[in-house]
Amino acid sequence: MTLKEIAAKAGVSTATVSYVLNGSARVSDETRQKIEKIVKETGYRSNILAQSLRKSRTSLIGVLVEDVTVWHTAYVIDGIHSLAEEKGYHTILSNLRLLSKIESQFEHISKFQKDIDKAVDILLRMRVDGIIYVGMHDREIWDVLHDIDKPVVYCYCYTVGEGSSVRYSNEKAAYQVTKNFLKKGHRYFAVVKGSEQSEPAAMRMRGIEHALKEADIVLEKRNIITGNWKYKETRAQVQEMLKRQDCPRAFIAMNDEMAVAVRDAALEAGLQIPDDLSVAGFDNSDIVHYGMPKITTVDRPLQGMGYKAMELLLDKIENNYDGDVNITLPCRIIEGTSIKVLD
Repeated sequence: MTLKEIAAKAGVSTATVSYVLNGSARVSDETRQKIEKIVKETGYRSNILAQSLRKSRTSLIGVLVEDVTVWHTAYVIDGIHSLAEEKGYHTILSNLRLLSKIESQFEHISKFQKDIDKAVDILLRMRVDGIIYVGMHDREIWDVLHDIDKPVVYCYCYTVGEGSSVRYSNEKAAYQVTKNFLKKGHRYFAVVKGSEQSEPAAMRMRGIEHALKEADIVLEKRNIITGNWKYKETRAQVQEMLKRQDCPRAFIAMNDEMAVAVRDAALEAGLQIPDDLSVAGFDNSDIVHYGMPKITTVDRPLQGMGYKAMELLLDKIENNYDGDVNITLPCRIIEGTSIKVLD
C-alpha cells in the first residue's frame, strides 16, 4: 500500500495523508480518523529514508558507543533516548566493542580507526542528522571522528576543537567526598586510586589533595594504593596495609569495586565498619548496595549526561548552532553507613 493508494481509498489528497502521518493539525478529526483507520487496516509503514529525500532532516540520531557492555553506558543511552522520545527523534545504535580489544589501554584506540570509520560511514549512509559518541572511560580523545559533515557531541569523554562534550565533575566530587570525611572528624587517610594512566584517577586525586591541603593534612605516599580499579588487586594491598600498627582508618576509594575490596579486607582482619575502619567509594554502582554496611559513594549524573548530550546535538541540528560547548555536570554524595563520626 502506497501513500497515493491510501489517499485514493480515503478520497483525499496525498498531502492530506502526509499531514496525518506527520501529526499536522491541518486536518479535521473526521478525516484524520478515516485515514488512521485505513493505515491501521493496511499495515502501512512510512519509509523514513524516503521521507528524508524530500526533507532536509531524517530525525535519526546516530549513537556510537565504545562499548555497550560497560555498565554506565546503558544509563547514558537511556538519557539520550529520553529526550529523543520527547522531541520525536529516533536513534540508531552502533557498538564498537572496544573494551575487549583495548581494555584500559586507551592509547591503542587508533589501531581500530578503520572500525570506527566504518561504523561512522554506515551511520552517515543512513542519513543521520548528527552523532553522539559515548566513551567507556572519561578522558580526552583525539581525532576519532574526523571529516564528518554532521554535528557531533561527545559524552563521557571530550575532545578539543572537534565538537561539544558532556562530562561529570571528577575533581569536585572527590573533593566533596574528602570534605565529608573531614567534617566527621577524620584526619589520617589512605587513598585507593585507579590506574596510573587514567585521567579520572588523576582528577580525583587532585580533588582529594585539595581538600586535605585546606585542612593542613599531608597525604603520605605510603598510604596510597594503586588498585587499578580492580577488586582483587586492591584487596591484597589493603590486607598488607592493615598489618601496620599505624595503618589509616579512613579509606577513600576511587571506585566502588575497590571500596568493597577495602571493606572485605577489613572484615577479614576482624575489623568492624565503620567502628574500626571507614571507607567511601565512587560511582554508585549496584555493588555498594549489597552487603552491610552500605558504602558511602558518589552518584554520577549518567542519564543527565545523555540527556544533555542530546540537547546540545539538537541545538546544533535545529538551530544551526556551529559552536562547541563543553559541559561538566555535578555529582552527588550518596550517604551510606560506612563512615564513622568521630568525637
